[in-house]
Parts: sequence; structure tokens; C-alpha cells
Amino acid sequence: MKTADARAARVVDFFERLQPADLDRLHEVFAEDARFRDPFNRVQGLPAIRGVFDHMFRSLKAPRFVVLDVVVQGDQCFLTWDFR
Repeated sequence: MKTADARAARVVDFFERLQPADLDRLHEVFAEDARFRDPFNRVQGLPAIRGVFDHMFRSLKAPRFVVLDVVVQGDQCFLTWDFR
């Protein structure tokens, strides 16, 4: 079983390297019924989360995340980031 820190590090790495081709791999870091919230969106479920990121890549030129803080509690992970 992976430690919480190792799982969180994998999530951070995924977000900091996120590219349009990675959208088919969202299931690797999100549960099917995961919740995603940012200043513009509040969605639940993998299809809705994919929609947020798909829209981001279609609407913006070279968007990227720089993770600043990670909080892990059990199977939950909370990230704060700069969006560039």
C-alpha cells in the first residue's frame, strides 16, 4: 500500500505536468465520484472534472499549475496552487 505522502506526490506531479493528452489518465488521480473545486468551478464526478480541464486547455494558451501546498488527511488530498 502506498503511503499518503507518496500518493500526494504523485498527484502534485500529475498536476504540474498536466497536458491535454493526460486527460484520459484523470482516473489515475481522481476517484469516479471525486469533487473538484476552484474559483471558477465546483463539480463532482470524473466526466465533469474532465470537462473543466478540457475547457481550460481549449480556452487558454499553455495553462499550467504550480503547486504551493499539500494537505493530506486519510484518502483526501487538498492542493493549493498558482495557476499560470
